[in-house]
Amino acid sequence: MREYPLDPIDGGNRPDPGRQRSTPFAAQLAYSVAGVIVWLQQTRRNRRDLAHFLESLVLILLGVAMLISAAVTDMYLHRGVESGADQPYVVQPSGRELSTNVDMRGLTPEQMESVAGTLQSSGYGFVRQEVSWAQIEATQGQYDWTEYDQIFQTLSDHGIGVIAVIVDSPAWSWAGDIIPSEAQPPADPSTLEAFSRDLTSRYKTSVRFIQVWHQPNLASRWGGVPSTGESFRPYLSAAFYGARSGNPEVQIILPELAVTSDVDEGMGDLAWLQSVYNAGSRDIFDIVAIQLDGGQSSPDDRSVSADKQNFSRAILFRELMLKNNDGETPVWATSFGWSADGVHVTREQQAEYVVRALSRSWSEWPWMGLMVQWKFTTLPGDPEASYATAPEGQATPLFRRLNDPELIRRSDIANTGFTPMDADSVQYEGTWADQHLEGRTFRTTNQTGATVTFEFHGTGLISYIRTGPQSGDLKITLDGEAIDGGAEDGNWSYYYQYQTNDYPQRLFSNLEEGNHVVTITLATPGQLTLGGMVVERQPPFIWPIIMITASGVLVLLVGIRSFIYFVAIRAGHLTRWENVTSPELPRMPDWMPERQR
Repeated sequence: MREYPLDPIDGGNRPDPGRQRSTPFAAQLAYSVAGVIVWLQQTRRNRRDLAHFLESLVLILLGVAMLISAAVTDMYLHRGVESGADQPYVVQPSGRELSTNVDMRGLTPEQMESVAGTLQSSGYGFVRQEVSWAQIEATQGQYDWTEYDQIFQTLSDHGIGVIAVIVDSPAWSWAGDIIPSEAQPPADPSTLEAFSRDLTSRYKTSVRFIQVWHQPNLASRWGGVPSTGESFRPYLSAAFYGARSGNPEVQIILPELAVTSDVDEGMGDLAWLQSVYNAGSRDIFDIVAIQLDGGQSSPDDRSVSADKQNFSRAILFRELMLKNNDGETPVWATSFGWSADGVHVTREQQAEYVVRALSRSWSEWPWMGLMVQWKFTTLPGDPEASYATAPEGQATPLFRRLNDPELIRRSDIANTGFTPMDADSVQYEGTWADQHLEGRTFRTTNQTGATVTFEFHGTGLISYIRTGPQSGDLKITLDGEAIDGGAEDGNWSYYYQYQTNDYPQRLFSNLEEGNHVVTITLATPGQLTLGGMVVERQPPFIWPIIMITASGVLVLLVGIRSFIYFVAIRAGHLTRWENVTSPELPRMPDWMPERQR
């Protein structure tokens, strides 16, 4: 008797061996699979305990593998990704406008005007410009601001803010090292404090950000011996208090660091930042700066490693800051881009990578603020020309992509994270007044009909709306459509009789990801006070991971249950179902009627 339809037939007519043809591969495969299935069935019948144990083990391993797979996938896709709605919020001191590194020293006034005009027309909001202390104060107490007055005034006239990087110490401030160099710290940190104060007091409106030094973890930039967080602290403190005394509104940025040091005893960027926290310097800086080189990988490469140079490496800085309970401080990429070497990355790829990286950071990283293009323009022979947006003044694919009106618009509107009420993405109609509370600016109005318009890119919106006895009713529209707030007239009411609070209020959620415009109007007599907007974006690809995790848990539980039964049967606590003797049922009497004769 044949046990399976594919078994060969015994007897009968057999083909002539001389005329045999090879069996097709599909038939051979089907025969092999069928044989394995039959063998498994026979083994399961003949060795029940072993089969039960192996089935349990396979289910457990499969469940664990599914859970590990879900965790690894989630880590790869969502590491560093934040929705923007989690507190504490990262309050960026600026928007996320386009920005770039520019060195305008040595240019004529006409050339400065040309560069600033190009930057303005291209949508740039900030430039990062080095400020040479050695040049300005060559003699102690005697300042020559002539060139920088021209630079900063030209940029200010075109509406471009400045990130001023203090570099180079004058010879009179040195401690008499064997090899004198401007790239070394002054002997007395108080001299740096005085210069920082004079700098910010002179350029109050045009210089909003001060970055203290450049790559001090290199021995070549710190007098032959690389700095540590501990040795750098006196200079950071001096620059912080000096700059703040000249302009209380100025923000202090940590220095940009080299990824690795140039001497064995030096620290890499991550280790150096950790040493800053170890030195207790958390309260004397406002922004963490990083050098973010995309390397040879696209911005879609989500692998994260301290030894790998790629865009996702920025996540390591955020994780280090969270480990040190510093989740509120923004991160800025003060040198950002890809080197278009023509071999690994072409100019076309450079443009695509930079634009995709900007979009990814705006959507996924509310902790990332300005991303400063590595270099805007270069002179002939500049080794950084491959990073430049317009090397030697020539337009590149990157220059053209950054000039795309859609990209400029996306950089101007609010993206994922907290948006202060004085941001460019918030527009007002009517009479509004400022209130400075809790370290940020509130906007308030008592004018019925006053309106605030807010454009954002995300899937939800949370607003700090003051509630209390003075609150008037609001009319809120989303993308031009009035949204019912629940009151009889469709308005939104935040009236509370006995107390005033500035709690976050969720206005919208589960929107389609994209650009949205919301307007809030004071519809009835009363007061409207806003303390900030929080743009929320739900990370994608959550449900597949949830389904894999749930399936893995279910398979794991089934495997554990099967193993428990196996142990119980082997221990004699349970009896196999096939060994259970069913009780004999009573025989039914013959109910058929007798046949009539």
